[in-house]
This record gives sequence, C-alpha cells and structure tokens, in this order.
Amino acid sequence: MNQIELSKIPISGLRWNEEIKVEENAWKKLGVLSSKNLWVKGNLEKKNNEEFYLDMELTGELYLPDARTLEPVLFPLKIKISEKIDEYNETIREYFEKSKNTLDIMGILWENIVLEVPISISKGNLEKTYGDGWELVSKTKEEIDPRLAPLRKLLDSEKE
Repeated sequence: MNQIELSKIPISGLRWNEEIKVEENAWKKLGVLSSKNLWVKGNLEKKNNEEFYLDMELTGELYLPDARTLEPVLFPLKIKISEKIDEYNETIREYFEKSKNTLDIMGILWENIVLEVPISISKGNLEKTYGDGWELVSKTKEEIDPRLAPLRKLLDSEKE
C-alpha cells in the first residue's frame, strides 16, 4: 500500500489490515537491527470531496542495539495515527498531492516510525562489565594525585 487515489474511495470508506515490509537499508539508517511482524490496520473515510479522515494503527517489533553492550534489545512498537486530510493540514501536506488527488500512506507511516524509535535503549541490568575494547569503570573512592596529597592534608587540618 503506497499511493491511494482519493477519488476512488467508496462512500463506505477504505479499510486495510496488512503486513508491511521496510527495506533493510532504511532500518540501518535509523540504527535498527531488524524488525518483525509489522502490521498496519487502518481506514480512510471520505466526509466530502475535500475532507478525509485517516485512522491507522501500526504494531510490530523492532530490535535495537543495547546502548552499552550492542546486543539486540526488543522494542515493541504500537503507533496510533489519526489525521484529518485536507489541503490545509500542514503535517500531511508533503504526502497529499492535490493535483493528482493521491495520498502516500507509507510516507505517513515511516514518519511516525522515525518519531517512535528511541535514540538509545538498554536492557537495564548490567551483567556484563567488560567487552571487546571496553570496560565499565566505577569510581567508588576518591582518588587523589599523590603530588597533591600534602595539599589535601593542609586543607583537612584547616577544617579542624
């Protein structure tokens, strides 16, 4: 489902429930490792010759790299989209071609997916404290440069 010709929408509206496929290169640009079970349910209703109402729900699973370990982390995706489509709607303008009377559904879906993908994600628990070329360092005690130790003693004696 890409372009919908708005003049061919029946009075009862247009409904769909289908799986969508996104090219692997597009996911890589977003930093997504892979996707599964991307389904879109929606309908497009015609109110008059100039106004349309779009309601869609996109569900699926994305696998994103963990911010610390780079291991795949499941990110469930559920996006609801409701838009009034007319020539005055600024958010849809680039997907609505009035001269051709078409609407690009995939463009609208992709824009909403991009907005939902987090910048970084982590499993939360850090079982692994080292890896290939990295190690988690924890500063539990305050380390003082040995050359500045006499200064620390002087500051401590002034506090007393």
